[in-house]
Amino acid sequence: MVERAPVPIGDRVSRTPSRKPRETLDPANCDALRSSLADATPASDSLTAMPNAVRIFDNLLTPDGHAAIWQYLNEPGWAYGGYSATGADAERYFYKHFAGFVKDGREPLTAREIEDQLTRSAPMLAKLWQTLRGAALQGQALARCYANAMGGGVEGGVHLDSPHSDHFTAIYYPHLAWNPNFGGETLLFTPEGDEIVAAIYPKPNRLAVFAGNIPHVARPMSKRCRDLRITLMFKTMPAVAAPAD
Repeated sequence: MVERAPVPIGDRVSRTPSRKPRETLDPANCDALRSSLADATPASDSLTAMPNAVRIFDNLLTPDGHAAIWQYLNEPGWAYGGYSATGADAERYFYKHFAGFVKDGREPLTAREIEDQLTRSAPMLAKLWQTLRGAALQGQALARCYANAMGGGVEGGVHLDSPHSDHFTAIYYPHLAWNPNFGGETLLFTPEGDEIVAAIYPKPNRLAVFAGNIPHVARPMSKRCRDLRITLMFKTMPAVAAPAD
């Protein structure tokens, strides 16, 4: 079930990604993003009201803020070796780790330390997190922030982000344009993995929030798309359960 909660922040972006060399964006210059953010009001007051649903926030940022995030994520700094499938033959893809737990929540990090990591490594994304924490992810603490970049045909595997229904995954789709022929949807499954319960189209400037214990997968992107399929993730846990300072 999909509960839509569009956020009317700015107009839709319809321009296609530029093929020209991208100018370097100073991560410390967050004025464009800061001025573009507004409170995102979910349709439900409780994130745990429908643990088997995904909540959609469209037009999350203004065009300027959206473009700034897209340009920032396209800067150098990608590592290679990310994976979501199990087994030695799991396909690998590019990723950027910005802050938080790398392997599991038993690492010695507090919620404050994770936010401080994000502020140091990616000030622009830290501003976005502060806005989400006060609205779409209210009551949650940041566990990890990272981005993935998958080339055409690269396959992921169905997986969980957490065993707990009160831990959440928020995916932001930063592309400036997308075509249905490109594929790359995020699919959510029943606990048994035998039925699709939601299909999230990677619509530009869209945020999707769902419980971390829902099996999900990024479907391969068509080779028709010359860009990488880039997604930005904020994984969270209840603030009351997060490790204290």
